[in-house]
Amino acid sequence: MKKVLIYFQEEELAPTGGPKGYLYNLKNQLDKMSDLEIEISFIKNGRERINKYKRKIEEMKSGKLKKVLVITKRIIKHFLLVYGKKHYSLVDLGEYDYIHFHSTLDMYSVRDSLKNYKGKVILSSHSPMVLSKEILDSISDFEKKVCGFIYDKLIKMDEYAFNNSDYLIFPCEEAEEPYYHTWKEYKKIKEKNKQKYRYLLTGIQECQIKIDKRDIRKKYNIPQDAFVISYVGRHNAIKGYDLFTEICSSVIKEQNVYVLVAGTEGPIMGLQDEKWIRVGWTKDPHSIINASDVFILPNRETYFDLILLEVLSIGKIIIASYTGGNKYFNNQKYGGIFLYNSISQATNEINKIKNMSKKERQQLEKSNHTVYETEFSAKIFAENYIKLLSTL
Repeated sequence: MKKVLIYFQEEELAPTGGPKGYLYNLKNQLDKMSDLEIEISFIKNGRERINKYKRKIEEMKSGKLKKVLVITKRIIKHFLLVYGKKHYSLVDLGEYDYIHFHSTLDMYSVRDSLKNYKGKVILSSHSPMVLSKEILDSISDFEKKVCGFIYDKLIKMDEYAFNNSDYLIFPCEEAEEPYYHTWKEYKKIKEKNKQKYRYLLTGIQECQIKIDKRDIRKKYNIPQDAFVISYVGRHNAIKGYDLFTEICSSVIKEQNVYVLVAGTEGPIMGLQDEKWIRVGWTKDPHSIINASDVFILPNRETYFDLILLEVLSIGKIIIASYTGGNKYFNNQKYGGIFLYNSISQATNEINKIKNMSKKERQQLEKSNHTVYETEFSAKIFAENYIKLLSTL
């Protein structure tokens, strides 16, 4: 029996975005499956002390001290990654036939252990752009000025991981687009390693609605017959939040059109309008989405966004930017997903959907839920993951 280690802390899995959410959905489904021909494990220990301090910082109230601690922790982490003398695994890799990494950073951080590893190495890179650039874009100006010599060297981890893995798994070819855009060497790296590439569509657990659509609208003083546009996610440029505000700036002026936004405010702020409703951070984003008529996904760059699959499982109409993994849905069979190339095109799609009859919208919603059930459920995802591993 093949033994596979997914190099990720099991206790960090959570129903969120990125590798945490990806693996959360995968593990939950694998746990339901019996008689697997492949033994799959996660990391269960080795970082208790680090995780303890990490949780303490996360639980602190926002303020100068928390900001200083977050920056200090980040600088130390990346300094040791680049200049540290020891880079060993938390577990004995020799016990496994395959090691599946879910970030280039994780793989680079155990490079000493991989020197003598005899099995196969798999890499899935989940970042919406090459990870070194994503990290660089997320740090403070202070870090860029004082510690730029560290962050400038992080590209080495991406080069190392892509060149030293045996297999590279992406959800689809379209998900590679942001790597071409943000990594000038990616074309050469892909050409050099093209025999390593495999593709596996992501899947998720079906999202559960905790609060009825009518009750959400009542809570936020939205008329039951209003046309509601929703957005859930970070309010930053890479997620296209500024583009979202621009798209909505004209349609919100129309009678009985409301915008329902979830996620922590900033760095980009929303519109100042009484029909622009800020929910803030919430543990129940799916009820917010369910209370709307259309969901907007305005990413500037995207890998293969889990939120799109979540909206499919809820059965809501989607308007998404024509970029990265979103392009996979540029197919007539995905009739409830509308892709756009410009602000004006997005606005036109909103108006087209707004002018549809209730029956037409319901048909598109049903179509999206069917797409989820037939292509993107956690069951299909886990089965295809096992099939893929069996071919490696």
